[in-house]
Amino acid sequence: MSDRQLPSTIDYSRVLPLSIPAIAKRHKYFPQNGTNFTFQGTRQIRIEVSSQNALLDAAHSYLEFEVVNQSGGPACGPDLGGAMNFFARASLEQGGKVLSRCDEFHRLHASILAPCQISSEGVAAEGVTGSRRSYNAPGAASIVVAPNAGFADTYITGSTHNSDLYWGNAFGHRFSMPVPGGLFNQDKLIPLPLVNPNQPLTIVLDLANARESACWTAAGVIPGAFRIQAISYVAQLIEVGHDVIEQFRGVQDQMGGQLVLSGQDWEYSSNPVPAGTTGQQNLRLPVRKRSIKSVFWCAQSNDVANIVGAPADLGPTFNLSFAGNMNIASWGLKFGSVVFPSVPIECWGDNAAPAVGNFRRGECAMNLASAFGTSSWQNPTGTLSTLTYGTGQGGVLADGDNGTVAPVPLATIIPESADVVGVCPFGISTEAFSREITESGVDVETLSQDTHLQLNWPNGIDSGNEDKICHMWCLFDQHYYFNRDGTVTYSN
Repeated sequence: MSDRQLPSTIDYSRVLPLSIPAIAKRHKYFPQNGTNFTFQGTRQIRIEVSSQNALLDAAHSYLEFEVVNQSGGPACGPDLGGAMNFFARASLEQGGKVLSRCDEFHRLHASILAPCQISSEGVAAEGVTGSRRSYNAPGAASIVVAPNAGFADTYITGSTHNSDLYWGNAFGHRFSMPVPGGLFNQDKLIPLPLVNPNQPLTIVLDLANARESACWTAAGVIPGAFRIQAISYVAQLIEVGHDVIEQFRGVQDQMGGQLVLSGQDWEYSSNPVPAGTTGQQNLRLPVRKRSIKSVFWCAQSNDVANIVGAPADLGPTFNLSFAGNMNIASWGLKFGSVVFPSVPIECWGDNAAPAVGNFRRGECAMNLASAFGTSSWQNPTGTLSTLTYGTGQGGVLADGDNGTVAPVPLATIIPESADVVGVCPFGISTEAFSREITESGVDVETLSQDTHLQLNWPNGIDSGNEDKICHMWCLFDQHYYFNRDGTVTYSN
């Protein structure tokens, strides 16, 4: 009996240890370069974050802002990425040096992260904070918000998973969203007192084209037809005593003058895929990182992705999220001379002409789930389904074309509640130990050869009727160093 012990549920001797003295406070930081921001005017927002006695709890901090419709007529609502749709690039700087930067930030969220990581229940929740558009719940009519004056609140009525939120010309909507960036997306508090107050951490957001980031009720919307105002970073600050800060400096001294925080970040690249492409195509990924954790990609028609040469009625479409499978038979990666995985991921089981029945959604979805760190049903791939993944309205395959050429109808990418929005993200994990807190991704930092995404059309199955663009993001490990001189540097 002596070697037995009480379960924690009936062990009343365990008492929570007492924390160091600290006070949690909320503080708002505002931009240093203006109050109103537009795509055609001041399109970059810069917010400095600093404190001499407080730690930043980034996980419980967020951006809030208002977006005003300046179209002159058509109403608008965000694509599937919600609040994040309005920013084409998100960066973090210190003293003029870029610590973190994600290009095509809005497209990453709309086409991959939102449909893959947000559950059906989360759709409703993000509708409240970020006005995230819900989709793929056929049978109910669209819900159009018609405010009486001022700013439209997000009212979830009827089917909570079937709300198409719009607001009219001269009206606006209030949004909230977390701050992106590797340093702000890790589990430790950020020691702001160790940062030179004359060179504070700076959140940098670059606005996106309005036709690209929003869905409109009519075509012909001018670029930059919205204004961002009343933006602030609502920070959760933990004030600590001077003795605690000195302990941090002691850790710096013990670690050779540096305090280290580890996070993850993104690197973006793109490649064209011409119509009629056949055989094997190697799309270059110009990434040089020590630990690549995952690779994600999606493909779109140039008309959709760049809004160039698009038909007149392409205005009210899901320009960011809509993507297709390009009718590829299989795909994989090549790190230098090493092919990964050794057996390509199959999209078409028989390499025959594409049809809904032989699109291997299961294999693609399992690899996509692994790219997010799991292949289990504990964390399924968001709202993807047989109705949405790689298909359009009525189960028609979505190859990424803009819908002007049969068999893909234009209705597949117009935001109406009865339509099914085609999304087709792909991804794969490249880690050796995905569940461990280790740097175990593929090391390509010193490779003499480039990394490539390999797409295969072995039997002449082409990429569809239109030229495509393939968007690719690498997720990698990154370390941030808080140096004794008040600078912040990184390595990856």
